[in-house]
Amino acid sequence: MKSVKLKFAGSVIALGLFLQPTVSWSSRAYNQVVTGTVTASPSSGTIEVDHHTYQVTPNSAAAKAMVSIYVGETVDMVMDGPPNGTSEVISIMQHPGS
Repeated sequence: MKSVKLKFAGSVIALGLFLQPTVSWSSRAYNQVVTGTVTASPSSGTIEVDHHTYQVTPNSAAAKAMVSIYVGETVDMVMDGPPNGTSEVISIMQHPGS
C-alpha cells in the first residue's frame, strides 16, 4: 500500500513539473512586426512601406526577398530590435493575393 502511494505521489509531482510553463516564457523578447503596403520600389538596403522608410539588414532573408517585392503589395516585415529603436528589417513576407 505504501509503494502505491509513493508511485502516485511521484507521478503527481512529475506531471506537475511537466505541465508548468518554463520561466523563460515570461522573459521572451518578441520582435516587432510591421504590416503595410509597399509605397516605393525597394532599393539597395531600404524599403518604403506606408510612406515610412526602413533599413534592411544586409545578407538577410529580407534582402533576398526584396527582389520579388513590387509597389502596391501588402507585406509583413519582422524587425530585429525594439519598436522605438533603430531596428532593421530581417524578414519580409508577402500576403497571398496582394
